[in-house]
Amino acid sequence: MVKIAIRGYKKMDVLDIERGNYPSYTINTLSNIEKKYPKNKFYIVLGQDTFSSLRKWKNYKTILDKYNIFVYPRLGNFRNPFLKRSNIIFLKTAPIIEISSSFIRGSIQKGKNMDPMLNKEVLNYIIKYKFYERK
Repeated sequence: MVKIAIRGYKKMDVLDIERGNYPSYTINTLSNIEKKYPKNKFYIVLGQDTFSSLRKWKNYKTILDKYNIFVYPRLGNFRNPFLKRSNIIFLKTAPIIEISSSFIRGSIQKGKNMDPMLNKEVLNYIIKYKFYERK
């Protein structure tokens, strides 16, 4: 579905670097990407809700020490477990969009119209293969 969604964006690509690696840990994914693209610098973008639970991640201290993290705002009160780190950038001017993959899946299961939320080709793919339908 990601390949369908980014079709036409020349500077975007899909990597299947996590395929076959379960459970998939962010630290392993980042390490594998760095091996594949050693000249590139990588950043992490997290929603504020996810960022607040970063301490639960495998090797989170390595992630904090090695990568810049951009934190996208979410509605609600979330704890900042890592005060005053220069590599953590809170995106203050980003529009807050209350949407998530679980919201989309749940809405599709309920038969709600997701046209405004999804790329038309992705939505057609979901419908064609009956993803997220209740069984």
